[in-house]
Amino acid sequence: MKTFLLIALICLCFCAVPPARGQKPPAQSAPIFATFWTKFQAAVAKNDKEAVAAMTKFPLTMPYGVPAIKTKAQFLQRYAKILDAATRKCFAAARPERANNKSARYNVFCGEAMLYQFDVTGGTYKLVAVDNINE
Repeated sequence: MKTFLLIALICLCFCAVPPARGQKPPAQSAPIFATFWTKFQAAVAKNDKEAVAAMTKFPLTMPYGVPAIKTKAQFLQRYAKILDAATRKCFAAARPERANNKSARYNVFCGEAMLYQFDVTGGTYKLVAVDNINE
C-alpha cells in the first residue's frame, strides 16, 4: 500500500508541474502567436531590419555549418542572407504550423528546405532558429 501511495504521489507531482516561467501552455499560445506573427510579417514585408531584430532571440541558431548569430549587430550584417527577397515573399503568404501539441513552438517553411522556428522566450514569441531541413 505504501508503494502504491508513493507512486501515486510521484505521478501527481510530475503531472501538476506548471509550464516553465514565462512559457504559455500550448492552448493559450495560439492567439498570442497570431498577434506576434502579424507584427513579424509586417516587419519582414517592410524590410524593417531593426524591428525583425527586436523579435529575434540571440544567439540565433543557424543551419549546420553556419555560425550562430550571437548579436543584433551580426544579425543586421547578415540580414540579407537570412531573409532574402524570396524568403520575404514566402513570409507574406506563409502559414505557420504548430511544432507539436505539447509545445508553444511554431514553424514556417519557405522554399524547399528552409525552416524558421519561433518560440516563447522571455515571455514573448521570437525567431529562435533557422534551419535547412535537407542537411
